[in-house]
Amino acid sequence: MRVTPSSVASAHTADCVIFGFADKELRVLLVRRAVPPFAGDWVLPGGAMMDRETLEETARRVLLDMVGVKNVTLRQVGTYSDPDRHPVRRVVTTSFYALVQPKHHAPEARGHAREATWHAVSAVPNLGFDHDRLLRDAHQRLILHLRTRPLAFELLPERFTLTEAQLLYEDILGEELDRRNFRRKLQGYDFLMETTEIRSGVKGGPKLYAIDHGLLAAALSD
Repeated sequence: MRVTPSSVASAHTADCVIFGFADKELRVLLVRRAVPPFAGDWVLPGGAMMDRETLEETARRVLLDMVGVKNVTLRQVGTYSDPDRHPVRRVVTTSFYALVQPKHHAPEARGHAREATWHAVSAVPNLGFDHDRLLRDAHQRLILHLRTRPLAFELLPERFTLTEAQLLYEDILGEELDRRNFRRKLQGYDFLMETTEIRSGVKGGPKLYAIDHGLLAAALSD
């Protein structure tokens, strides 16, 4: 059937899964809704696409308007079109995920959100709408991407040890990694730079590493 002015219309929204890593745990940014439906429930930051916007532009506007987050790399996860996913009207949504360092993105609730905070992915409360599914799918997509590209380095601080990098990977993947194989793989990355610094206050004073972000960006674009 071709599209005509009388075709069934639906709203299109963008929902954002913002992952961060802090206190040795993968975290996700959630907002508590201040308006119905699902008033008082935790959800992912999201909003309706406006006229003349692309979906990615909608996602970026939503992040800035709802929680004050900007300048992040968005990766599309999927589109959800279940006819009953929204209790008010037909709403199709496309979800995106991004990786940030929470210390650089202190959320500030705005618009129809009354709270915005980081939650451990392992202890997320039940979410409104179908956002449990959106979060689960985004987490699985992150795991899939992590096995084929060095995305996790976007979550690490400016200086880190190889042990800290391994703990990050293990937490996201949910599995223990062989220390020797993991380090061999990391040391093959040309964007990974060994510094002359050591981690103070830790037995053995492990070396600190840093990232050449230009080379990392090139590796992620391959």
